[in-house]
Amino acid sequence: MDLAFLEKAFALIAKGLIEKEQLLQKEPTRYPYSKELQHGINMFLTASIQVGKVGGNVFEWADEASFLRQFITRPIPEWFLEWSPDVVRELNLEDQPFYGYEAFARRRNENIYIPSSECYEFLDTQDKDIISGTDERVLYEKMFLLGQDAYCRLRRYLIEHPIITIDEKRMMRVELADDRMGREAFEFAYEEITEESFRCPYCGWTMTRGKYGFNCHSPHCTDIVPELTDNMKLDISSGMFRLKKGIMRYFAQPGKLELAIADFCEKKKLSWTLWPYMDKFDVEIRFSDGEVWEIDAKAYRNPITLRTKIQNDNGFPVGDYTRGYFVVPSEYTLGQRNYTAVVNKALKQQTNVKCITLRTLKSEISQKEAKILAAD
Repeated sequence: MDLAFLEKAFALIAKGLIEKEQLLQKEPTRYPYSKELQHGINMFLTASIQVGKVGGNVFEWADEASFLRQFITRPIPEWFLEWSPDVVRELNLEDQPFYGYEAFARRRNENIYIPSSECYEFLDTQDKDIISGTDERVLYEKMFLLGQDAYCRLRRYLIEHPIITIDEKRMMRVELADDRMGREAFEFAYEEITEESFRCPYCGWTMTRGKYGFNCHSPHCTDIVPELTDNMKLDISSGMFRLKKGIMRYFAQPGKLELAIADFCEKKKLSWTLWPYMDKFDVEIRFSDGEVWEIDAKAYRNPITLRTKIQNDNGFPVGDYTRGYFVVPSEYTLGQRNYTAVVNKALKQQTNVKCITLRTLKSEISQKEAKILAAD
C-alpha cells in the first residue's frame, strides 16, 4: 500500500467537498457534482481493496451519494474500522497526516453536506495548488511590495477591521493617499456588502442567509454561534464593506492570535515587534538580558494539521534567536490535552523550538521576567 496514494485520496475528497459547496452557493437549485470528489472516492475504495477489504460493500459505496452517507459525517479513524487491525498497525496509520481528523462534513439535508473546518484545515496542508491565485495569496503578493512599517500598519488594520463603513474606507484612502501600493492592497482586500447580513458574534465578519442556513467564512462559526438577533443586523443602506472571504479566513482571523500576543507584551512593557523581517516570524520579543524569542502563531484546531504544516515548511524558520515557539490558542487544547505533544513530534531536531499554548507562553514570559529581576 502506497501511503502517498491514500493521502492524495483524502486531499481529493476534501477538495471535492469544498468545490461542491462553492458550486451550490452559485446555483442553489442544481445538484453540484465534483470530479475531484469522485476521483478521491475511487482512490480510497481502491486502497480498501488492496489491503484486503473486498466484497460487495466496497462497490456499494462507489457512487458519490452512497459514499457520503457511509463515510463523510464520521471521524476519519472510523473509515478504517473494517480494515484489518494488523494492516492499520503495519501502515502506522495513526501517524499519517489524514488520520485523527473529525468528520469532513455535516449533513444539511438528504443530499447536501457542509464541509467542516477540519476539512478546510486538512486541505490547507495538502493541496498547494488550491491557494494559488486566490484572494489571500494575491493580497500577500501585493503587501510584500510594501516597506516593513507600511506592511505592519496595513496588516494590523485589516485584522482589526473585518467590516468597515464607507466613511472608514474614505478615511483610510486619505491616509494611504501617498502610498499607491498600500492603497492598492487595501482596495483589493475589501468587497461591498450587497445582501442582508449580520455581524458574526464569534469572528466579527458577516453571516448571511443561504438556502440551507447561515454562512460565515468558517463552518466553525455557524456551528457555535447562538441565534442571531436584530441588533446584529448590519445597516448596509449607506455602504459597508467586508474583507473578502479567503482574506478573512486565512489572513485576518489567524492574525487575532498574533495581536493577542503583542498586546500581552505591551502590557508587560517588553520590547516587541510584529511581523519582523517582512513576516518571517509573527512576533519578536527582546528581553533586557539580550535574549530574543521568535513567535509563530498558528490557528489550526487539529494538531495533526499543524504538525503536517510544520513538516511541509521544514520546521521553524532559521534565525538568530534563543527560543522559537509555535503558539496556538489555549482553547484548542480543551478536549485534546495531547495537542502540543502531537505537534512537538515534528520539532525533535530543533531543540530550542516547541509548540505551546498562548496561556503557557504568557507564563514562560512572566517566568523569564522574574528570572531577570532576580539576577539584577
